[in-house]
Amino acid sequence: MRKALTSTGFGALLSAALAIAMATTAPTTASANDTVKIGVLLIDSGPLAGLKETQTKAVNLAIERINAAGGGAGKKLEAVFITYPGTPDTAVDGATRAVQKDGALFITGMDTSSVSPALQAKLPALKALMVEVMANADGLTGKGCSPNYFRVNANDSMIMGSYREFLKDQGVKKWDIIAVDYAAGRDSADKFKGLITSQGGTIAKTLFTPFGTPDFGAKISELGAEPADGLFVTIFGSDAINLAKQQQQFGLFKKYKMVLGNSFVIPQTLPAQGDTVLGVYQNIGFVAGFPGAQAEAFVKAYSEKYNGELPPYTGADQYAAIQLIAAALNKANSTDINAVRTALSGLKADTVLGDVEMRAGDHQAVRRMAISQILPGKDGKPTYHIKKIEPGPDIIPPVDPACKK
Repeated sequence: MRKALTSTGFGALLSAALAIAMATTAPTTASANDTVKIGVLLIDSGPLAGLKETQTKAVNLAIERINAAGGGAGKKLEAVFITYPGTPDTAVDGATRAVQKDGALFITGMDTSSVSPALQAKLPALKALMVEVMANADGLTGKGCSPNYFRVNANDSMIMGSYREFLKDQGVKKWDIIAVDYAAGRDSADKFKGLITSQGGTIAKTLFTPFGTPDFGAKISELGAEPADGLFVTIFGSDAINLAKQQQQFGLFKKYKMVLGNSFVIPQTLPAQGDTVLGVYQNIGFVAGFPGAQAEAFVKAYSEKYNGELPPYTGADQYAAIQLIAAALNKANSTDINAVRTALSGLKADTVLGDVEMRAGDHQAVRRMAISQILPGKDGKPTYHIKKIEPGPDIIPPVDPACKK
């Protein structure tokens, strides 16, 4: 026969249970209150999956160094890594999980111009801020701008601005274009057409290829049949590797006086592209050798932490994004989303990218860009040789009147 539990026995058990619960939960609660979570979206499949590792490295290094310097608003930063296949719906699911389950205040990481609008639309409901480091489409900080969305990387118009002065003296007037067939590629192609025609040049062929194209043979043949003077290439990730290797078989790039890349030859793809991209000019936001104490310290720290590896420009953008997050937290001295948003809007800071201003009118970062050419380095391997650095104020267009934050 079961004995009834006495009130004294029950009370003792209850007290013990409460003590265990408090001992278990108190440190977790204190830890949560002492940290600011940053949700980092990482694409783990498709042509951009190869960028995931360097993005992760940049985030970890930034948080490690910023926390060692005091963190933000007296709290430590902590990354919440979320992998997804690169589609809008899965990006929104990942961001929602990072905020609602893990308590993230910020969202950053890898997303394309077709993904970011879906994230932008979700930010108010999530009560989170997004600090963009990858998508280039103008509309994200133009007519589609939104209060909770900030962009560190250059938009397409800024990229075109970095080409503008450089191309004036190159004598290349007739151009072909090959670009990826989605928002960023089409926007980039349109902007380049506008730039060339404004300088008295013409566009011959404009070809678009699906994201994830394994065989560029037909496009290479079409371009090589009657090549223009210059070729503008907006092809990314593993697609860029495929195009570079396949064109070499037909000597396509050698048929042009100039090949100009937009995110075509990046540090993550250059080792695989190798000699196939020698001579290509590439706009780039950061390479080892950029001037400035912060840039030099970043290259040194990254190389020491990751066995001599040099940081890619995408890693520098990601690192700078976390620097700006910490700076906004310190300026606001708060984790209240409204206070941090106000602090981030118009913020000026010295970062690994140089002096950066998060323009208040549209939340687009004003930052420098460069044109580099791929040439053999001292070790004989292809590397970036900086030809021209354009200051941010010289390349950024005015705030789009359609931007209504």
